[in-house]
Amino acid sequence: MTIYNVDQRESAWKRYIKEIPENDYFLTLSCILGSLYPASETMVAKTYDLLGVRWGTTYNGKSGWSCCTAIGYHGDIMTIESMLLTIARLWSIAQETGMKVVTPTCVTSFGAYCECKDLLEKEPDLHKKIDRLLKETCGREFEIPDRLIHVSDVYYHYRKKLKENFQYQLIEAKTGRPLKVVDHVGCHYSKLFPEKHTIGGSEYCEVLAGLAREWGGENIDYPERRHCCGMGFRQCMIPPNRGATASSVHKKMKSMLPFKPDMIITNCPGCQVFLDKEQWAISEILGENIPVLTYQEVAGLLLGWDPYEIVGIDFHAVPVEPLLDKMGIHYVKGKSWIKE
Repeated sequence: MTIYNVDQRESAWKRYIKEIPENDYFLTLSCILGSLYPASETMVAKTYDLLGVRWGTTYNGKSGWSCCTAIGYHGDIMTIESMLLTIARLWSIAQETGMKVVTPTCVTSFGAYCECKDLLEKEPDLHKKIDRLLKETCGREFEIPDRLIHVSDVYYHYRKKLKENFQYQLIEAKTGRPLKVVDHVGCHYSKLFPEKHTIGGSEYCEVLAGLAREWGGENIDYPERRHCCGMGFRQCMIPPNRGATASSVHKKMKSMLPFKPDMIITNCPGCQVFLDKEQWAISEILGENIPVLTYQEVAGLLLGWDPYEIVGIDFHAVPVEPLLDKMGIHYVKGKSWIKE
């Protein structure tokens, strides 16, 4: 049996420490998050402004944004070259704004960006091919970004500064008890390139756990903590496979319920959707529900932003109001994020 000393352990851990730039963030948006929890994305811009960082998501007064096409690539309905070309266009737009750090809100986009960056750096002929195609189709040129950072990395980096602006913490208002928080990190953030692009690797990922602890909560470990939410791509795109998604959510929920968590925090739009919506679908089996929130929503609530008008909790299948009651957060029932 090999015995590792403290120095060896610290040396190994350094492989999973990720440097996060302070500024110059180009924000790319998520198809799923923008469709089903749109307030989470609008809050990123509001949070960046609160932090006083330089950021952008437009050029020449236009958004220029498009889907990264990763869901099509992973669903085997489009080629890697098509995804490379689409992402090269997005990087080209980012470079026009002068922002040097590409920050997607979607972990599938993040994983795709990382994969494309790796491929283009290692395959010069492929790089030349995408250069040519981008010029022919869009009249554009691109460079491989120096840095790819997920938006949850930015929140983690500024977690203490954000806390300085909080009106609430992750504690039960009546008792002062730290709320029990389960973190669910998207597979495409933590498992594709664990030593290169994550905070803490796949097994001990800190990007959400660190937020929960810093913001007053108790991070809860449980047996199926790193089990996939079950979204996949074939499951959500092919109806006969949807049972795999529901069974994965059920497996996770059954494993965490004995620890009585107060909430689940996510950083993946797809995981957010399926842990929230599928959990509601299997509530009769579980007997109870746990609110599922994005890290943007958690930060927004702690900052004291209106739960409906800014945070958009009315988009959730599992009600968030019981959690607000625990935290002592005031809200007006019946308000809606969408104005009539």
